Amino acid sequence: MAVAARHRAGAPVIAHWNWRRSGVKHISWVITLPLLAIAVVFAVNHRGRVVLDLWPLPLRVEPPLYLLVLLAIFVGFVIGGLVVWAAQGRNRHKARQRRFRVEELEREVTFLKRKLEKAEADRQAAEARAAQSGPGSAPPALPRARTGS
Repeated sequence: MAVAARHRAGAPVIAHWNWRRSGVKHISWVITLPLLAIAVVFAVNHRGRVVLDLWPLPLRVEPPLYLLVLLAIFVGFVIGGLVVWAAQGRNRHKARQRRFRVEELEREVTFLKRKLEKAEADRQAAEARAAQSGPGSAPPALPRARTGS
């Protein structure tokens, strides 16, 4: 599997799977084209009309057989997709929550980096002032913590 990593300034490196560069795109065409050919051959060979009586409604339709079969397959595909989509709702919810948490943590990291840079700049400025004022006029030392003796 091909995994590509992209990096933006200040953003973490996030690996993602690029399906276009992997063989999945080719596999999907290898599967789709034969299925399409089978559907076309089926439609050409089954053009006969079928009576469809929609009881209890007074409706009677005579569509071609291939239309009924392909329509049934399509409806099954759509219903299956909806079922899978609904079943994955919990995973989408977790992914959304995790994305929001990552964004929150990235903001916190940025804030803490700025705070650290500011503290470092303040410390360097204090050291520079202490060096300019000379050795005799050093700021008074902080009182040391008393030990238990």
